[in-house]
Amino acid sequence: MFKSSRKQVANRLSIDLGGFHTRIFHEEEGLILDEPSVGLLDMDNQHSGSRATTCFGEDALERASVLSSTRLIRPLQADCQNNLGYSAKMVRYFLSKLRRNQLIGKAPIVLLAIPQDITQQLSDDLRHACFTAGASRVHLVDNSIATAVGAGLPIEEPAPHLLMDIGARSARLYGFEHNEIAFARSIPLAGDKLDDVLVNGIRERYGLHISNSQAQKAKHQVGCAMTSSFDHQLRNSCQMKGLQIFENSHVNFTLTTEVACELLQPAMQHAADVIREAFAAMPYQFRDPQQDTAVVLCGGGSQFMQMDQLVMEASDRPVEIANRPLSAGARGGATMLARIHGTIETAEPA
Repeated sequence: MFKSSRKQVANRLSIDLGGFHTRIFHEEEGLILDEPSVGLLDMDNQHSGSRATTCFGEDALERASVLSSTRLIRPLQADCQNNLGYSAKMVRYFLSKLRRNQLIGKAPIVLLAIPQDITQQLSDDLRHACFTAGASRVHLVDNSIATAVGAGLPIEEPAPHLLMDIGARSARLYGFEHNEIAFARSIPLAGDKLDDVLVNGIRERYGLHISNSQAQKAKHQVGCAMTSSFDHQLRNSCQMKGLQIFENSHVNFTLTTEVACELLQPAMQHAADVIREAFAAMPYQFRDPQQDTAVVLCGGGSQFMQMDQLVMEASDRPVEIANRPLSAGARGGATMLARIHGTIETAEPA
């Protein structure tokens, strides 16, 4: 006899493979991995390519601080340029780590959200990496689709929807309609590009070289997308470390919000111009004033100070920041897996 039923969720994983962070979402346990997309390359290794990598993620950052003759790499960036197999090995490493820690079971079903700009060969390598790590089934989806679902956009509806995903490697504006991407446009707002602007600007202005990590610190603590938005609450400063180029000595200095935003202003103005042009070139259904479609922001760049204000003024549209914008891709992939495979109904004995 069976008197009740309960839902059991299969062992399903959604992997958002980002240029800056890799996130893995388990349908029952939630976000079970959120680590930097970096690998540690052993420069003394006799092998080359992915065979010279020793570890990835937080393990790579920890070992890089104590080991010499090593170099940190961004696997997705290296693979996009040279196709050396770093990304596939990173996926296997993370899945093996989760299995060792007993966070996933055997033969999981995997949905892998991948960036648009990777090659077909790299997509195949990533899929194969999931299988070799023990996956029983692997779905590949466009990262933008998974992110839109995770952001709560009902893209299956006929009404148009707009998403701007601002990540470390790229930033793109998407228009969705009937479960399809109606248009996509690159926007020069990627986090790495803004870091480079600060590195180059501080070198030219002060004759100091700062690391990318210092540039990221400045961007998060004192950066601002719009100088016209300054008020007392936005004024801030942070302590920085740099290398004097001509004297080859390390110094500490203070970087203020005003200076940081002055350095970033040309890049931000260019981005605003591109956003304005992108909205002017959209298909009519997205430009229809009666629709007044809001722009939903996702990715790490959505949390950059006054970014929503910049997009709102450039697009002349309402702007919303998605709930939990950093993990939207991973959570959206989990939602898609549930739609594909559903839930398993099992009856409990009386």
